[in-house]
Amino acid sequence: MDYDWLDDFLEDVDANAEIWQLDYIDKLLRSASIDEDEKNKIEYDSSNYTQKEAAVTISYLKQNQVFTDPRDKWKFYNKL
Repeated sequence: MDYDWLDDFLEDVDANAEIWQLDYIDKLLRSASIDEDEKNKIEYDSSNYTQKEAAVTISYLKQNQVFTDPRDKWKFYNKL
């Protein structure tokens, strides 16, 4: 079988961020423990992110979350 279309798709690292990535960034921004100016910059720039930039931003925001549920906080710190 010919998988050229799949190779082309996977090699497209400059593709725009997917909708789910942008939605997830917006969700994570609400509970991130970062400066408001940085939040505003991420929110403004996110519409122009590539998939790779969105993945890096998601990882960064996940590392800087404020836990509202003590169980989540306990799970996070006990898996380190």
